Amino acid sequence: MRGKQGVVAVVLALAASLWGQPPQKERIRSLEEKLIAPCCWSESVASHRSEIAAEMRAEISRMVAEGRTDREILDYYKAKYGPRILMEPEGELRVWAYTIPVVATVAGLAFVIWVIRRMLRQQPAGGTV
Repeated sequence: MRGKQGVVAVVLALAASLWGQPPQKERIRSLEEKLIAPCCWSESVASHRSEIAAEMRAEISRMVAEGRTDREILDYYKAKYGPRILMEPEGELRVWAYTIPVVATVAGLAFVIWVIRRMLRQQPAGGTV
């Protein structure tokens, strides 16, 4: 009887520790998607096919297996390559990264409308031949 209780306790403890945690492969893939390959700075580590991206994928898998948190892993790469390594900027940069394109688009559209209206006003009001 005592042995069954021990097994049940171990199973419950294991289930509790895994509850709510994404499977390792999904977590690794998620981390790879959050980092930019530093060789060309254009694709995520998950999809880029370079030697450095492959090394980073192996490092990420190793760090996850060692039990490091996502924050620790991202901070490691940020310290190594700078904030540019992150696919999405953090903090104040994140606000600017999403605000500037919207403001620039609105300003550009306003300028185009202004130019068109000005051109329409300057056209002669009736053709005299």
